[in-house]
Order: sequence, then structure tokens, then C-alpha cells
Amino acid sequence: MDFNVVRWDLKPLQADLVQRRDMLKTFVPSLVVLPVLAFAQPGRSDVEQGLTAVRHEDHAQAVAIFSSVVADRPQETKAWFYRGLSREALGDLEGAQHDLERALALDPSDHNIRLRRAELFLSKAMYEASLNDLLLIIEQAPDHPIADHARFDKGQVLVAMGHYEDAYMTYDELVDRRPQDAKAHCNRGIVLANLGRHEEAVQDLDQAIALEPGLARAYGHRAVSLFELDRHDEACQDLVKGRELGDMTVEEMLVIFCL
Repeated sequence: MDFNVVRWDLKPLQADLVQRRDMLKTFVPSLVVLPVLAFAQPGRSDVEQGLTAVRHEDHAQAVAIFSSVVADRPQETKAWFYRGLSREALGDLEGAQHDLERALALDPSDHNIRLRRAELFLSKAMYEASLNDLLLIIEQAPDHPIADHARFDKGQVLVAMGHYEDAYMTYDELVDRRPQDAKAHCNRGIVLANLGRHEEAVQDLDQAIALEPGLARAYGHRAVSLFELDRHDEACQDLVKGRELGDMTVEEMLVIFCL
């Protein structure tokens, strides 16, 4: 069967940025532990009020609050950083880049700021700039969990650049470091499929599903390789399961190959 693996691969792999942030929420602790309170509660600092707006996903309010903060205190790193995150959430990628770069200039050692800038560069298709930031994080903090987050992003950048062999080596390292991480196995399986190594891809995606049965995108990607291996019935079962779990990207494949 002549099936274009790449066609079905890139969107879900790019979408993994959002899913993986759940894995390492602790790198933005204020976003995780900040109590849900009224934005303008008396006695609370302007930064705390801005962080609460971010917590509520009221990004327009957050931008307004942090704009006031940086106007009064331009050395306030957190204000630049969180205004950048809110600008990105609002779709203002240029403004977000400006703010993250101001924050990083104030604290060049903050790997969390650098990681978020790398992810912003990726979303803007500035692949070399993103890769440079990620490699610096991995070099300077190789054994810190944030470096594994950077390795995930590095793999995505390499996929976006079409460097599948390098992406495979990146995810292979991640699987060695995190053998119980379903997404590491899933991403390595996706790249293996792009390399035409479908038996190995199925093995990785089997492992990803065993570790995280609700990982919806793993079923659609395993179906791709199962089709290539002429395992049609199993592939269609995976497409149905992926759709049941909320992966609507499999709809076209279901119609074409299974109905």
C-alpha cells in the first residue's frame, strides 16, 4: 500500500508542545500553585494580581497589569516573562518574543525563560534559533528535568526541519533516560515511521499505549504503520479507538481505508 506517512505525522507531533507542558508544570510554579483570587484584591502586589489573571487565563487583563509593572519597574523579570506568555496566548507572537527576550536579558541563566522562547521560536518556524536555545539548555543543565523537556522540543524542531535521523537519535536518548515515558516512545515511533521502519514504529507505539492507554494520537500513528505492514484490520481498530479518545485527525483515514 502506498501510504504517505509524513502527511499524517507533522500536525500531531507539533501539537505535542501543549501536551508536554503538563509533564513539567513545575517549571512555572506560580502558574500551578497560585490561588484563585480576585485580580484587584487589596494588599496584593501588582505582580501577584497579574499572575492571578494568568491563572484565570484572562490574558488581556494580565497584559494590562504587567504593562503597568514594567512601565514602573523595567527590571522586573517576572513581569516581562508573564506578559510575554500572555501575549503569546493572545496570538501576539512578535510582542511575546520581545518580552521573553527582555526577560532573558535580565536573567540569562533562567532556563525556563529560554525554554519558552525556544518554543515560541518553534511556533514561528524560526528553527535554528529554537535549536540554539534548546542546545544551550541541554549543555548547561544536562541532568535537570528541564533538559528532558528541551530534548522533547529539540526532537520536534528536527522533525519540522525534516531531519528525521537526528530526531530519532534525540528521542532514542529520551527513551533511554525516561523508559516509562509514553510520549518519548510515541514520538520515537512517529519518527521511525517517517524513516520507513514500521515494525520498530509499531513496537514503540505499542509500548506508548501500554504505558498510557489514553494517549489518543498514538493509535492514529500506529495505524499508519499497521497499514504499511498490511495489517488492515488492526489499523482500522486503532483509528476507531483514536477517534473515541478524541483524535479527530483520523477521520479522513477512517473514511478512505476503513468504511
